[in-house]
Amino acid sequence: MDFGLVMTFSNPVGDIPCTYLAGSQIEQAVLAEELGYQHVWTAGHPGTRMYFPAQFPLLGAMAVKTSRIRLGTYIVALPLFHPLQVAEEAVTIDVISNGRFDLGIGAGNFLNDFEAYGTRREQRPGRMEDGLTIIRGLWGDEEFSYEGKYFRIPRGFKLHPRPVQKELPLWVAGTSEKAIDRAARFGAHFAATGTGFGYYESRLREYGYDPTTFSKAILQFVHLAETTEKAWQEVGDAVIRWLEYYKAELVEKHEDFESFTQLPGGAFGVDPLPDPSDIENMKKLNFLGSPFIIGDPQTAINWVSNARDMGVTHAAMSMQFGGLHPKLSESSMRLFAHEVIPAFAGEQSNPRSEGSTDA
Repeated sequence: MDFGLVMTFSNPVGDIPCTYLAGSQIEQAVLAEELGYQHVWTAGHPGTRMYFPAQFPLLGAMAVKTSRIRLGTYIVALPLFHPLQVAEEAVTIDVISNGRFDLGIGAGNFLNDFEAYGTRREQRPGRMEDGLTIIRGLWGDEEFSYEGKYFRIPRGFKLHPRPVQKELPLWVAGTSEKAIDRAARFGAHFAATGTGFGYYESRLREYGYDPTTFSKAILQFVHLAETTEKAWQEVGDAVIRWLEYYKAELVEKHEDFESFTQLPGGAFGVDPLPDPSDIENMKKLNFLGSPFIIGDPQTAINWVSNARDMGVTHAAMSMQFGGLHPKLSESSMRLFAHEVIPAFAGEQSNPRSEGSTDA
């Protein structure tokens, strides 16, 4: 199992100075390397205090402060950007980090994101198809050209510098069958929120790939303390802020997520959302069908064991979400590293996702 952290730079109340928050997250990347984590991922959305909007500058800062840990995006909403820009920025981070970068991309869902960038949300599938074709082509060919519905690369274009890695790892996120099928069709690793693993493997086989050579990541919100009660007391307010944000941005705006509202307890397990002091009902909460891993170290050990049994190769864990103070997320990081990671010592992640280099 590959253990990684997802940095969101979340500050919804605005009570954490941005300079302190950014510095703390970069220093947590350094700490993650020291503690034995294998990945640091970033996530971003524009126009919200829940995320920083620009991931690549932050990854560049992390790259120069670390030497071994892998870095990646979980995820970039590709339809918002020109794929040449994403390919160039990804290669730049790959070079700065000496071949330690993974690019995770997805179609994006937030209506506010598309409105902010002046892009029509219904164009997501076509822009993803164009974008994936262009990124693959630019990374793989010395000279590349493309004429698509939304994007064009002129004949004989040369991407420079070239990727350090012979095969720069590409991850595609998705919750719908169409999105998961796209990940398999383009031969990408699967960045999931918690479901769709079996379908992804079946589509890989349909397209002639061996599923055992691909990686599957699960996004999980995690907070550990010495006891489960203490963990919920520390993180309760942050969980509710996080779910209220996603309820407003996704569940109440997009038909794609209507199915989640039909689940027992609604999209998040409890409807209406409980008061943070109501720990018994807080424990019933989930994030679009995936439970929060909040408790003591044994709670996390049990979760990792279950994820491993589902074929998950990468745990992408967000520990600083909903405005949780970095000091608390750092405490959780340390506890997980000291008590959980050793329980799975010796297990190797899929080598295909490690990205061999030309060096």
